[in-house]
Amino acid sequence: MELQAPDEESMVRVAVENLADRFETIERSRIESTVRRVVRGWFARARVKIFVGIIAERGARAELQQLPTGTSTRR
Repeated sequence: MELQAPDEESMVRVAVENLADRFETIERSRIESTVRRVVRGWFARARVKIFVGIIAERGARAELQQLPTGTSTRR
């Protein structure tokens, strides 16, 4: 039996939910656009797709941590 990687949209949804809880001061749309860009980049070049969601979430988190704090409000 072969493991199936989640689809790209599922990866984005899970990562956005996880990161929205962590980065409450950043607008959800900003978080989603960052996650979507990072997921697409990894998804396009990864040979094995099963861990793309985890790797992309970490990359998006690193980017979001670099943003100035307190400059935007969420939702």
